[in-house]
Amino acid sequence: MNELLVSIDKIVANHEFVLNEVDQVHLEWYEVHKRRLTRNTRDGKVILLQLAQGAEWHHGDALFHKELFQAVLVIKPSLTIRFDPLDLVQLADFSYFIGNRHLPIFQDEHAEFLRLPYDGRLYEQVSNKYGSAIQLEEAVLLSENLVRQQAKNRKSEDLARMGGILKYVNQR
Repeated sequence: MNELLVSIDKIVANHEFVLNEVDQVHLEWYEVHKRRLTRNTRDGKVILLQLAQGAEWHHGDALFHKELFQAVLVIKPSLTIRFDPLDLVQLADFSYFIGNRHLPIFQDEHAEFLRLPYDGRLYEQVSNKYGSAIQLEEAVLLSENLVRQQAKNRKSEDLARMGGILKYVNQR
């Protein structure tokens, strides 16, 4: 079967859709930085996705070809290890334990727990070490919830705020 490839030429970020009513392109959480992907939509269209250097795909991006809406990008839920720390000491110990493994850690801004992508051997280790504070659950891992990304954004905000304060002091 010779399917026509649809090349995406415009992306509208964070578009709100009722997902059941629009065609979808599904990506895994770890594919958001891939610059060139070819995927089938849920309805069977073959779509070529190309990304600029340093950019990333986001859940809810609307994909267009020649000004015609083609599909919405959806990050698929995946199995995760959820950690609900009992106290700050346990959180620090867990962070040190995971940090030495160089794994991505995710945290929703409003949640008091951490998530990691599932890894069988790691799950056994943290389950034995932290007991009931560890659970397995399906979740969507979004790059904006990466702890590393959140720290970088806060640092940029702090630097910008300091720049404004310094500008104000210098004007006096």
